Amino acid sequence: SVSARLGDTPFFVIEADEYDSAFFDKRSKFVHYRPRTTILNNLEYDHADIFPDLAAIERQFHHLVRTIPSSGLIIHPTAETALVRVLEMGCWTPVQTTGAGGQWQARLLAEDGSRFEVLFDGAVQGTVNWELTGQHNVANALATLAAARHVGVVPSLGVAALSAFR
Repeated sequence: SVSARLGDTPFFVIEADEYDSAFFDKRSKFVHYRPRTTILNNLEYDHADIFPDLAAIERQFHHLVRTIPSSGLIIHPTAETALVRVLEMGCWTPVQTTGAGGQWQARLLAEDGSRFEVLFDGAVQGTVNWELTGQHNVANALATLAAARHVGVVPSLGVAALSAFR
């Protein structure tokens, strides 16, 4: 199994978390990455061996947010109140939201999430029809479409790619 692969595009995608960098560097790993496009999926109390409380983790996310340039983009679900608190600490990067009340929304056409319309700012961008199911996959799809759009992929192409995903 391969855990990483260098492609032929200028993009590098990484999943990161707030766990500390090393025994000698207690900053969260993700502050070293300097992302341009960032998806913040959720923020909850985790890593009790490292962090005393949720506020301590929120501070680490704030440090991450402050590394994202003003030409970047932060994408997050509207329902994540801890992430809203982080952004209220200070953010100079444009933000797009996903989910109920967000800029990116899904209108389910199948209750299991296997078919849904994608809306951006209220306009239908296309219909995803894929083998995946579950609200978490729909939410991930919206965030991915927002990130792809930020790097130049028009939503209709992103929707088509998701529909072809196996």
